[in-house]
Amino acid sequence: MGAGGRRQHGRAFGRLAAAALALTAGPLVAGTLGGTLQAQMQLTAGCMVAGSSGATAGVNFGTLDFGTRPGTFTGIVTATPSGAEGVSGPTQLVCSPEVLGISIQVGPGSYAGQGTGIGTGPRAMRNGSTAAYVPYELYRDAGHTQPYPAGTAITGVNVPANGAAFSLPIHGQINKSNPAALPAGMYTDTLQVTVTY
Repeated sequence: MGAGGRRQHGRAFGRLAAAALALTAGPLVAGTLGGTLQAQMQLTAGCMVAGSSGATAGVNFGTLDFGTRPGTFTGIVTATPSGAEGVSGPTQLVCSPEVLGISIQVGPGSYAGQGTGIGTGPRAMRNGSTAAYVPYELYRDAGHTQPYPAGTAITGVNVPANGAAFSLPIHGQINKSNPAALPAGMYTDTLQVTVTY
């Protein structure tokens, strides 16, 4: 075989060798990896102020706002909590469906027993740092027949079974029987409220 034939034969052999190598290595194939991924979240039974972040300590139950009256007023004035946790409107609670009843305890406030000559009620609001007080009472019913004893829990408060929001069952009442005028100013009190579920 001449030199030209050997070159051609060498080239043909090189091509065959390259082709055989390519077949042996095989094409590059992308692999797959299959399986499962779990998703989960644990929910616990509980209650919270409707519209709030769900905090369980330092909760803002709102304000019992008896409105504005002249210092000479007498008679009965009522109020229910509103403005809780920055939500406008009446204070409401919402509980998970498993919670069928709660207990509520309301403390005596900061000025318990003050202002007894002005009207009735074991709790009182004070005008700033003065000695002027307006007594008041708290009830669990709108008819003002079931008072909250200071520091004693009221048990068996029913909760909607479907997890719907319901009004915080606290109803305030001022009964000022003394016609003596009181000094003008903002009268306030702070009450500790505990809801147990």
